[in-house]
Amino acid sequence: MTDPTSMPFQGQEPRDGDSLYEGRRPAPGPETAAGGTDAQDAVPADALPPTETETDLLAARVEGPDDHAGMTDLWRATMGLPHWWFIAVGEEGMESPAAAEIDGQLMLLTFTNAERARHFAVQNGMIGAADDLRAIALPPGEVVDSADAYRRSSIAGLMFDPHLTGYFIPSEQLPVVWEAVTSDDDTEPQG
Repeated sequence: MTDPTSMPFQGQEPRDGDSLYEGRRPAPGPETAAGGTDAQDAVPADALPPTETETDLLAARVEGPDDHAGMTDLWRATMGLPHWWFIAVGEEGMESPAAAEIDGQLMLLTFTNAERARHFAVQNGMIGAADDLRAIALPPGEVVDSADAYRRSSIAGLMFDPHLTGYFIPSEQLPVVWEAVTSDDDTEPQG
């Protein structure tokens, strides 16, 4: 993985009203992990992995690319999240989501919650353990609507929680998978 501070959208004008970026800055976690009583034995909370989530469990259950049921469950849960989180890089007001080259392809570093984005940033030296994280939170539908812009910018896809589960979706598949999992939600069984 290359430096995760590449800025694929730097210099483009932000779209008014389209972004949910609200200057959300996930705050630093507690100074020590639970149970740390002696200052010398204390473990910084950011050194511990974030709490396991439903997407972690579903990603671990996927048995490969032919596991359509497992993939459907994983993407339904992922696309059902209220927001996807991105580490913001660049000048204030001109932020871009952080991207990195992974296996020779440029990927947006995407996180399923703010805690995971912060953990990644601290673990990779992007911020200090006591620093606030500049983050961008977007509804999945807005990200899906940007799939063509990602392809034009040579963004191959999105990698989710890259330091933990690292499942990904190619940019061109975003609208296809979105349609598949959201249309399934709208259909009621006849009976």
